[in-house]
Amino acid sequence: MIEHYFSRTSVLTRLRCGLLGPYLDELATTLQQQGYARDSIRHYLRACDQFGQWLTHQGYAAQEVNEALVERYLSGLPRRPAGRQPQAAEGLPHLLRLLRQYAIIAPPPPSAATAHDHWLRRYEDYLAHVLGAAVTTQKNYLPIARRLLDACRQGGDVQWDAIPAQAITAFVCQEAAARTGGGRAVLTAAVRGFLRFLVFCGELRPGVEAAVPKLRQWTHASLPPCLTAAQVEEVLATCTGSAPYHLRDQAILLLLARLGLRAHEVVTLRLDDIDWRQGHLRLHPGKTHHERLLPLSHEVGEAVVRYLRQGRPTSTSRRVFLTCRAPFRPFAGASAITQIAQRAMRRAGLPDASLVGAHIFRHSAASQMVNRGASFKDVADVLGHHSLQTTGIYAKLDLEALADVALPWMGDAA
Repeated sequence: MIEHYFSRTSVLTRLRCGLLGPYLDELATTLQQQGYARDSIRHYLRACDQFGQWLTHQGYAAQEVNEALVERYLSGLPRRPAGRQPQAAEGLPHLLRLLRQYAIIAPPPPSAATAHDHWLRRYEDYLAHVLGAAVTTQKNYLPIARRLLDACRQGGDVQWDAIPAQAITAFVCQEAAARTGGGRAVLTAAVRGFLRFLVFCGELRPGVEAAVPKLRQWTHASLPPCLTAAQVEEVLATCTGSAPYHLRDQAILLLLARLGLRAHEVVTLRLDDIDWRQGHLRLHPGKTHHERLLPLSHEVGEAVVRYLRQGRPTSTSRRVFLTCRAPFRPFAGASAITQIAQRAMRRAGLPDASLVGAHIFRHSAASQMVNRGASFKDVADVLGHHSLQTTGIYAKLDLEALADVALPWMGDAA
């Protein structure tokens, strides 16, 4: 297999005779199947050969390779600018996975589970199977629960019956100091939810969750951040190329801007969720635990089709959107969509693009619907709001309707 990447006999002989030579053919085959470019595979094979030479000089066998040995090897290599790993390190993770896949080296030792890990696993199971919390809720609550465990630990395991209410209050106040807006609401909900879980487990007496202070929160105190219709079009115009990542980003931005999808809804969208005959998207239950159907407009549908036909790499994954670099896989999380949106806004020259995320397109879509005369019920159905109170934030953006009902200003009255 490595003959496809190297033509010189001397190079092939050196690679095959090296300590890791017996595994390079299979490594090259695996990388090719994962979609890596030819130059990348050549580079990875050379890096593995260099690592094999070091192992030989140090007197190690291939069966002794592990993460600690790789770290020792890398520590002796010159670092690249900005602290990046040396090029000789690239490809070694693929080698370790291959050696473990074929049982040539031992699996990594399991990390010792702490009491914290035990509680967090139980809490995660409670959120998922008892409360039925959405995945995003679980991701938001678990880190806060971990920090609460760290704050309440006193020289070892947490003795919940010995934790004073003042400690819980102090933790919330300290965490809230660095949060604003909805982040403060998530904090108190997460702490209160974890304490209720401990009550559910019999570790705390009922009523302790009242120790979580109510943080001051001004409902609808500010206008939701949004882009004008012209700014949205400027952002969309930055992804009009024919490269695969242009086609992908164009389809993603249109789903955000035209249909008001959440970032995690874009990430989890599957090929089976698109009904081309009926012309709609099926969004699975998430934050509100309600499935909903959205009309697939001609513009959005064309963008998705262009990506699927011309830009999407071959993959067994049923997720619609994949990374554009090998190994081609679904996005790890909603933050990838936020990064795509921020890059597009920076290219469009919008100020403070790094301070907002993909959600600004959702606000913008809702604001445009309201200003065009859509009812709050229609907006709520599109956005998937369970309560019209949530949609009420956009009432302040219908400036013409507000002007009709506004009372006259009496400041100049005699």
